Amino acid sequence: MESSKEKLIGLNEIREAAFEMYPNASKITISIDGDKIKVSPIEVYAIPVGVNTHSEEE
Repeated sequence: MESSKEKLIGLNEIREAAFEMYPNASKITISIDGDKIKVSPIEVYAIPVGVNTHSEEE
């Protein structure tokens, strides 16, 4: 049986892998239900000051 320390190490590896897949995520929720895995990242993007976000079509 795994010790608590080994489990924490394994969970930390999962956390690191998840943030490697979603580098802009501030929070990642992982839900495992049998053979189904649902990953829900909350990603944060910043728009630099001075960047025009509106299309200029005439």
